[in-house]
Order: sequence, then structure tokens, then C-alpha cells
Amino acid sequence: MSDELPWCNVCCTRHTPGKDCPGALLATGPERHARKFSVTQDRRLEYYGVLIAESDELWRARVFTYPNMLWSVPGGRGTVKFVGTTAKQAEDEAIAFLREHCEERRYSIQDATNEVIPGQVDEERDDSAKPKRGKEPRHPCKVPIRFGEEKATETATTANLSVGGIYIATSKVVHKGRSIKMLLDVRAYTIPLTGTVAWVRNDDEEGRPRGIGVAVHNPPSLFVRYVTEVREKLGADSKPADQA
Repeated sequence: MSDELPWCNVCCTRHTPGKDCPGALLATGPERHARKFSVTQDRRLEYYGVLIAESDELWRARVFTYPNMLWSVPGGRGTVKFVGTTAKQAEDEAIAFLREHCEERRYSIQDATNEVIPGQVDEERDDSAKPKRGKEPRHPCKVPIRFGEEKATETATTANLSVGGIYIATSKVVHKGRSIKMLLDVRAYTIPLTGTVAWVRNDDEEGRPRGIGVAVHNPPSLFVRYVTEVREKLGADSKPADQA
């Protein structure tokens, strides 16, 4: 996939910086499901889909992983979008992106022939809005996670998490200040995340495994909802976010 054009922080499409930006591309009509694909990666089966909607005089398309995980631009400033003067043109742009994405990673992609039930996709918000940051409660939670600086290929388990951060129990050495990519495996879906290593524990301590604390960049709504569910199940027994 070509990296010549960056993702725009305003429209969340790829175009020449400072030129031809179509604006925020908020939906001005109902968003509907279009094509869906079955994707096999490392013996793991997932389903990708395309959503299309009118946006003033244009059409925009978004991509997601079933049931309802929208794809975000690098940095999490908004959802990936593709624009066209017709619904088909926008949809074709999104499909080309998905096929190139899979080809680069040697994933097998084909049209899904079975019925796949989508979940409720979040309504569009202003992509320029920034979440508030601050100290947040940290909740003990062990779920599979993959991470890495270039690609999320290292397998590990989370030890705890908050809306703004994740502690990954791992012996893999990642230096403080490095940016990493993460794939959090939750139930039947995967949440893609990006973050910066905020601190490192090199040795096991009593009740505290070695690992890395990661500050999550612009946490997506699906991740926030999951953390909220974990918090509600645990009650008020979580540690403050500034404790290791």
C-alpha cells in the first residue's frame, strides 16, 4: 500500500497535504452496510465490511471488522474514510484499500458467502475532538494481546488496564518512550491500539510481573466500552492509575 500520501486529520482520507480536503465527511444520510469479506490470517478467521453514507454532495465509505470495530487512522484521530462522487466509487476505494491491506500482510481475502451479523457501529462524532486525559483507575484484567514497534507480532497478556493505559506482562525488552502497535483480543473481536511505553519493569516482583506500561493514544470507543465493562464487574477495588 502506498505511503506517499498521509492520512488527513480533518477528513481522515489520504490526499495531498493542504489540497483537495473534502472536510470532515460527516454522514448527512443513513449509513448502510455494503460489501463484506472473510479474511484468514494465521489460521484466524475474521470478517471485514464496508459502510457507505452520503456526505453532502459526496459519498463516503468506512471499513470495519465485524461485528462493529471501525478502523482508525494512525494516531486514532478518526475513522478511516474513502470518498467518491457516487456510492460505488467510495465503496470501490474502500475495497481496494482492504485488498491491498491483506495482500501486504499475505492474508487470504474473499467475498463472505455466509450471513454475518454486524453489531451497532458508533455514530460519527467530530473527528477533531480530543479525549480528556488524566489519572484514571487501573483495573486488573488478563486478556491476550499482541504488540510490537513495527507490527504487533509479540504475544503476551495484559495484567491491568485503564481507559488511558495498559500494563503488558512480558519479558520482551521495549525501551521507554517507544511507540508501539497493539492488538487486544477481546471475546470474538480484536481492538487495534497504538501507544507509547511510559515505564518498564525489568524484574518480577511479588504480585507484579515484569512488563511495560503503555499510554494508549486516543482510546477508541470500543476499547473504552470494554474497560467500562471490566470496571463495572470488578466494582471499586481497582488501583489508582499512578500505582505500578
